[in-house]
Amino acid sequence: MSSSLPKNELPKSIQGLISEVQSEKEMSPRRARGILQEANIIEKDIEIWADFDHPVSDSYGRKLVYDGGYFEIMAMSWIPGDYSAIHDHGYTQWGAVQIFGPAEHAAFLAQDGEIHTLNRSVIQPGVVLGVGHQLVHQMGNSSDQRFMSLHMYGSYDRKSDITADARVFDLNENRIQFTNGGVFFELPEEAIKKREKGPDPDFLTWLRNTVEQLHRLEKMESESERSDLAARKKNLANSLFSRDNWDWLEKDLTERLDSITRHMDDLGYWKLIRQELIATAFLEKKLLHFEEEEDPFYTYAELYDDVIGRPCLEEFIAKYLDFFFETRSIDPKAIRLISLGCGTGVVESHMIQELGVKHENLLGIDLSEAMVRVAQRNIQAKAADILSLEVSDKPWDIAFSGLNVFQYLPAEHLEPAIYKTVELIKDGGYFVGDFITPDHVRYYPHVVKSKSGKVLSLRKPVLVEQDHRTFQESEIININRNTDKMIITYEGKHMRYLPALWRLRQAFEKAFNGKVEVYDAVSLTPIENHADTCPSTRYLVIAQKGKR
Repeated sequence: MSSSLPKNELPKSIQGLISEVQSEKEMSPRRARGILQEANIIEKDIEIWADFDHPVSDSYGRKLVYDGGYFEIMAMSWIPGDYSAIHDHGYTQWGAVQIFGPAEHAAFLAQDGEIHTLNRSVIQPGVVLGVGHQLVHQMGNSSDQRFMSLHMYGSYDRKSDITADARVFDLNENRIQFTNGGVFFELPEEAIKKREKGPDPDFLTWLRNTVEQLHRLEKMESESERSDLAARKKNLANSLFSRDNWDWLEKDLTERLDSITRHMDDLGYWKLIRQELIATAFLEKKLLHFEEEEDPFYTYAELYDDVIGRPCLEEFIAKYLDFFFETRSIDPKAIRLISLGCGTGVVESHMIQELGVKHENLLGIDLSEAMVRVAQRNIQAKAADILSLEVSDKPWDIAFSGLNVFQYLPAEHLEPAIYKTVELIKDGGYFVGDFITPDHVRYYPHVVKSKSGKVLSLRKPVLVEQDHRTFQESEIININRNTDKMIITYEGKHMRYLPALWRLRQAFEKAFNGKVEVYDAVSLTPIENHADTCPSTRYLVIAQKGKR
C-alpha cells in the first residue's frame, strides 16, 4: 500500500472530506456515511491511485490515499472477477465506503459460533455504505467492467494502522486468519499474524465462499510460482463437489420449505441459493470438462424418470390411463398408439408392461434427441416434430400426450398440433392427455426430491406474459449424487403456454368434431364447461374423433 500525498496536494473534494472528519467530535458509521456523501467525490478524483494491474494473488487493488492518524482513506481497484474474502476491519470503529461501479456487496452475521449470509446484492454506482466495528462483509466485481471504490476507516483508540488485525474468515478450514494487509483469498503464510477457531457456516455461505476461492486459485495458478496452488485447487474442488455435502444442502433447504406445498418460505434465501448453485454448476462443468450439447435436456434426460416421470406416473397418469381404457371398453392389446412427446418413455413402458399394449404397436416421438436416446432403450421412439409427421395410410387408434407436453410447444403451434393429431388417428379414435391450468403455479413445488432419493430438483416458477398470452416459466437446477461426486447441473428456463381451460376445450371440440370430455387429472372428477381451473390444477382431456 503506497504512501499518501500531503493534504494540500490532494483533490479538493478529498481535502474537504478530511477537513470535515477532523472537525467532527463524535464520529459514527452513520455520520461517516453522511460526510462521505456530502463530499461529492467522483471516481476521477481517485484515479491517480488506480491499481487495476495488481498482482493476481491480490484479490483487488489497494492503495493508501491519506493517513490521518486515527483515520485512513484508501482507494480500491476492482477488475472483473475480483472479490475480497469475507472479513471485518480490524480496529475500525466507524467508517464508510463509496462505490463507483456495480459492485456486489454481501453482509454476514457471525455470532454464537455460526456465520450466515444476511444479504447479497449489486450496489448502484455512487452509493455510500456505512461501516462499523461489527460489520462482516464481502465486496466484489461480478460485472464485465472495472471500477474503483473509496474507503474511509477510523478509530479513536488508534494512532495508526486502523484496519490492522482484520479478520479473514476461512470457511473451509473453519479458521479465522488475522492480517494487517489486504483481506485477500489464499493469503501467503507470511501475511497471517495468527489463527483462531472460526464459526461454522451454513451451506449457502460456504458454497459461495468456496466458489470464489476456487476462482481466485485458478487465476493464481496461471501466474504464480507458488508450488502448493495445484494441490490446493484440487483439494478445494473435491470438497466443493463431495457427496458429503448432500445432507447439508438438503437440511438447509428443508428447514425453509413449507412441508405441504414444498414452496420456499424464505424468498431471500431462495434467490441466493439458486444464484450460487447456478454459478457452481458452471464451475463444475468447466473443471470436470462436461461435454457441450445443443439439446437443453442433455443432462436432464438421465434424471427425468427419477424426478418427474415415475412419480407422476404413480400419482395420476397410471390411474387416468386405467380410467380411460376401462370407461371406453378398449382392449390395450388390440390398439395401435402413438405417444406425442414421449420423453424418456417411462409412461409408454408402463403401457407395454402393465397394460398390454404391444411393443410393435407403440411409437413414441419427441423433439429432444437426448430424451429419445433414453426412450429407445425400452420402446420404439424417434426424434420428430409433431407438425412434420406424415399422415399414414394406417392411422393410429389412440394418440397420447402426457405431462402437459403440448404446452411446451410455441403457443402458436398448440392448436395446429391438435389438428395434426386429428389427422394421425382414425375416425372414432381417441386423444388422451393431460394439461395444466393457468394457476398451476400454486401447486408447483420449489424443491422436488426424486423417488430414489438421489436427486434434488430446484424449480423457480414465474408467470410471464408475452404477446398477450400467459406462460409459466420454470428455471430448473438439479443436484444428484448418482456418481462418486455431487453433480450440479443448470437445466435452464423452460416455458409452458397456459391457455384458459375453456379455450383448450373449445379447440379440441372444433378440431375433433366429436365428443370431448375434461376431468381433473388426479381425482378424475368431470370438469364443467364454464370452469377456469380444477382442484389439482391438472386436467385430463379425452377427445374422440368424429366422422367428417
